[in-house]
Amino acid sequence: MPYHSAIILPMTVKELILKKIERQGSVRSSDILKETNITRQTLAQHFRELIKQGAILKFGATKNAYYTKPGKNIKREPEFKKTKRLKGLDEDLLFNEVEQSLSLKTRLSDQAYKILRYAFTEMVNNAIEHSQAKSASVWVHLDHDLIGFCVKDRGIGVFENIRQKFKLNDQREAIDLLLKGKQTTSPKGHSGEGIFFTSRISDDFALHSHGLSFEVENHKQHDMFVSELPQREKVKGTSVVFSIKQKTRKNLKELFDQFTVTDATFDKTHIELRLIKKEGAFVSRSEAKRLLYGLDSFRWITIDFKNMTGIGQAFADEVFRVFQNHYPDIRLEAVNMSDTVRFMIERAKNTTLQ
Repeated sequence: MPYHSAIILPMTVKELILKKIERQGSVRSSDILKETNITRQTLAQHFRELIKQGAILKFGATKNAYYTKPGKNIKREPEFKKTKRLKGLDEDLLFNEVEQSLSLKTRLSDQAYKILRYAFTEMVNNAIEHSQAKSASVWVHLDHDLIGFCVKDRGIGVFENIRQKFKLNDQREAIDLLLKGKQTTSPKGHSGEGIFFTSRISDDFALHSHGLSFEVENHKQHDMFVSELPQREKVKGTSVVFSIKQKTRKNLKELFDQFTVTDATFDKTHIELRLIKKEGAFVSRSEAKRLLYGLDSFRWITIDFKNMTGIGQAFADEVFRVFQNHYPDIRLEAVNMSDTVRFMIERAKNTTLQ
């Protein structure tokens, strides 16, 4: 019988954790979340308390972590763990070093190998080019049926770097910019596509910097979360975590094709408004202008109104009349609209130019 949050007390959650460890040897966060409706943050607190009590041990990092009781005979999976100076570092040569150390070609499917190489080199290159740090720690590990990596530096921080370069108000606006794709603080040497595509091809992806967390889950469906980190988990610099199944059937080219209209160019994007604004509706013309910033480089823009109950007339007018009239060759698509949102959009489209 599944457990429900309405009847689970804090100790009952801990008992469930210990019971599952006793039964199967180890447990992951996902095992507990499937049987409860508690949040990840609440579950993480339960795990921390059990670790502090000495009742369990933690292996791995973030969502790939698993927990077991002290004394359990847990087989340690192969891993690569080093700290590298970033000056003069070549991300491709570093990946070759990882590949040889872990025999990746014999362990991974061809698709998993290609995806890992792309994601790893993109994230290491970000640390080299943008972090302003002297060094970065790299950890690659095989864990049950997953392959994952973590790249961590103590530099300026990915969100703060974007905030400064684009003169944004805060780091949350930097995340909004990242979600669009094609945004880079170094346009001469970078396309701004790395984090966008790496997060979408992963099974799990997390980007932690200072007090903010951007997480992506691509299991049965694509889902993203933006949240504030607890004080004890705040990261100085940037920590990026990626994982994918060792025998995945995902295809990197198919992902690229989803965001390509013509000529193998990244010219299509998908904006989820619920990630940009957690409460209230998009109302003003200034909010619309912030949303549209940088989107004129795309040929197809999909704006997702999932969970948005309404929008303001000024917002709708700026996006669906003013912007569309200014860029008539851009395909502007609205999806998952409520009746209220649909009405406001249609009204804006049908407004006669003054």
